[in-house]
Amino acid sequence: MRAVRLNWQNIRQYIWLIGGLLCLLVALIFWVMTDTKSLVTTENPIEDSQVQIQSEKVTATTHLGSLTDEVRPLEQTTRMVASGNHGVEFRGTKFIQENKKNWTLELFRTTDEDIIKSFLLKQIDRKNFIYFRLSGENQAEQYVLAYGVFKSDAEAKTQLTQLSLGLPASVHPKAIQIDQYVPLVNDLGADEMQGGSNKLYEVKLKSAPLPIIDETLLPKPVVASPITSAMETATKTTITRKDQQGQVVDVQRSQSTVNQGQAEQPKAKENGAAEKKPVQHEISDPFN
Repeated sequence: MRAVRLNWQNIRQYIWLIGGLLCLLVALIFWVMTDTKSLVTTENPIEDSQVQIQSEKVTATTHLGSLTDEVRPLEQTTRMVASGNHGVEFRGTKFIQENKKNWTLELFRTTDEDIIKSFLLKQIDRKNFIYFRLSGENQAEQYVLAYGVFKSDAEAKTQLTQLSLGLPASVHPKAIQIDQYVPLVNDLGADEMQGGSNKLYEVKLKSAPLPIIDETLLPKPVVASPITSAMETATKTTITRKDQQGQVVDVQRSQSTVNQGQAEQPKAKENGAAEKKPVQHEISDPFN
């Protein structure tokens, strides 16, 4: 019985295998019969000739340069702001461009800006002093301290002979045209920066007369007069003498009056001053 069952299972598996192969064969025949289109290949030949670009069409293109907001072009006119806290005498490109035809007195140059600041702090009058920074491709960074703006070389040299700043003997000021600094100055000056904390203010003091005070209009101080009163204090003294049995032998009485003179009384006791009662003292002799 078991052998018959195994044979039947094998026969059923063979039937499923043969049926699957027949379905695959039918599908293959159907695909071959329906696929009648042949594969068509096309070739685009590459032309060797270069396309000429017309400038008129390029400029009229609306999408050209659409990334200028994301990647901004390099601007050669961009000015820099030198780092640090500059003095009010610091000048930049605007000052140099406006006065490039004029002359100035170059006092000295230094690589440390603090040297110029310390020199300016010692000066009483600083309104004619200016300084700026020189920088460039072939120029080492330097700070130039200058004095005044003059219209000609002769005027600058005349001012140089009259100027007394107490500079060292190794420092030789000279007159120079501001146009020579134009390619070397590319900063924002202190006069161009709005809301800077290094703005120099001038305070002018004027004498003002003191007001005259009329003493007659002032309230007069009230002087409180002391309240004086003569008070008398009466004191009665009683002396009682007793014997050994405790019987009274002798009684002596005396009365004395003391005048305290004038005394200040508080305002709270002006209306309700009470008279002091006489104080009685009794002295007894326990041995008599």
